[in-house]
Amino acid sequence: MKKKERATKNQKYLAIFLAATMLLSVAMVFFQKADSVNETSTPAVEKNISTISFSQIPGKQVHHQFNSIADGLNMSPDGVVSAAYVDLQKTTGTPLEQFFGNTTTMRFLYGADVTKLYSANYADGREFQLHAVPEQKIINSFSPVPYNNYYLLARATNSDYDIWNVVGSPVVFGSRQSVKSVIDVLEGNSTSTGEYNQILSQTDPVDVIFQEVVTKTDNTTDIPADKYYRDLRKLDDGSYVQTSIFLNLKPDMARNITALQANSTERGVTYNVTTSGNITKLILSSDFLSLFNETNLLS
Repeated sequence: MKKKERATKNQKYLAIFLAATMLLSVAMVFFQKADSVNETSTPAVEKNISTISFSQIPGKQVHHQFNSIADGLNMSPDGVVSAAYVDLQKTTGTPLEQFFGNTTTMRFLYGADVTKLYSANYADGREFQLHAVPEQKIINSFSPVPYNNYYLLARATNSDYDIWNVVGSPVVFGSRQSVKSVIDVLEGNSTSTGEYNQILSQTDPVDVIFQEVVTKTDNTTDIPADKYYRDLRKLDDGSYVQTSIFLNLKPDMARNITALQANSTERGVTYNVTTSGNITKLILSSDFLSLFNETNLLS
């Protein structure tokens, strides 16, 4: 918890907080509360875990492009207030590894590497994740429940926890109702979220390590715009580029950007600011630490 609080306070990345929160709660289910989950769940703390191939699981499986936050949003039911996407193949050797881990961090869930992660959050507290599992296998202990020709796999179900999977590419992970809602989107029985289409049209997701989108709500009044997008990528020379796109940027944030841009070279940070209508795009380039320090100054 201290790590999560420190990241939220010093880094100002809401999505890091959200994703880390859910990952920690999942770990608590399988490690600290293993004795309280029902017989359908097997904690992956055992060294010799048994896995089966996705192909051995009956019913339909998920087949959807999963290379960016836009792909995750296209699978998400309407109403997402925040979402994050992380390419865990690219976190290794970067400071983001301490927050998100790497491809081996979530092996306790599947007995296999997870290479990409997406997390979506809703105003009423609902949330779910998508996981890329290239090895296409899962720990062999669950109770399948059919839904719309798919099979929901119970991972932890008791009075405290409600965690299910639907396998495929990617794997869906969340509460039973959340997983069913994603299936409804995939089957065309409900609409995917479209809240971020305008700002996502301005993005280039190539080589990103991390992406997030956030909507200002009653619980996120400190957000500097009605909606914003942010991503982070590492360049070949070891420097980082952070792109932020704001919808209806707050005037005080706009003034702060202008003021900090004026002497940014003194801090070793390069600014590129463009505005088109109600969209403001800010691109910052520097080393990782300078970039995070600059983000703190801007917030």
